[in-house]
Amino acid sequence: MYRFFENRNYDNKNDLSKENYHHLKNVIRIEEDEDFEVIFKDKNLIFNLLEDKLILKGEGQKNRESDINLSLFFGILKGDKNEKIIERGTEVGVKDFYPLVMERCISNISAKEDKKILRWQKISEAAAKQAKRDIIPLVHRPIKPVELIENFKGDLILLYEGEEEIFFKDIKSKLSKNLGLVVGPEGGISPKELEIFKDAYKISLGRRILRAETAAIAGSFYIIHNLECD
Repeated sequence: MYRFFENRNYDNKNDLSKENYHHLKNVIRIEEDEDFEVIFKDKNLIFNLLEDKLILKGEGQKNRESDINLSLFFGILKGDKNEKIIERGTEVGVKDFYPLVMERCISNISAKEDKKILRWQKISEAAAKQAKRDIIPLVHRPIKPVELIENFKGDLILLYEGEEEIFFKDIKSKLSKNLGLVVGPEGGISPKELEIFKDAYKISLGRRILRAETAAIAGSFYIIHNLECD
C-alpha cells in the first residue's frame, strides 16, 4: 500500500497537497478503488480514489516507529555519500540527521547549504515513504561538534577507528533510549574533536575499517536493531 505524508492535521477535508496528488495520479497512476495511506500530523488514514475524488476508507495504524530515538550526527562527506546516509539511515529507523562540520571534512557546502538541506529532506521523505515510516526524519542544518555537545540531551556514542576493545555490547546496559551516534568524515576525527567528545561512549564496529557512509548506516542499524530486540 502506498503511503503519503501531509504536513498538517486532518481537517475532515479529503484532499492532498498538489505535489502528493500529482504523484498519486501521474507518477504512481494509482487505480480506482486501490487503497493508499495518508499520514497527517494527527492521524493515519486510508483512502482510495473514485472519479478523481479521495474516499475515506478508515483509520490505519501507526506501528512502524521504534521507541529508540537515534539522532545521527555525520561528518559531511563528498559527492552523493551524504544522500546515501540519509536515505539508508531513514530506512533503518534514524529519527533525525545532523550534518557535522568537522576539521577533516573535505566537502564544504556552505555556499549551497539551503539547496543541499532541501534536497536531503526530500530524500528523507522518499525513503520514509518506501520504508513505510510513520514520520519523516528531519534533516537539520549543519552544526559544529562543540554545538552538538552543548545542545544534545541524551547518551552520545562515537564510532572511533582507534577503539579496538570496546563494542556496543559493552555499553548497552548503560544507555537510555535517547541516543546520538557520531560518525566522522573520510579523514576521520581530529585530536581536537576527540577531546570535545571525551565524555562520549567510544566504540568499535569490528576489525575491519569501514567507509564513513558504511559506518554511519551499519552503526545506526546495529544500535536500533540490538535495542529493539531486547
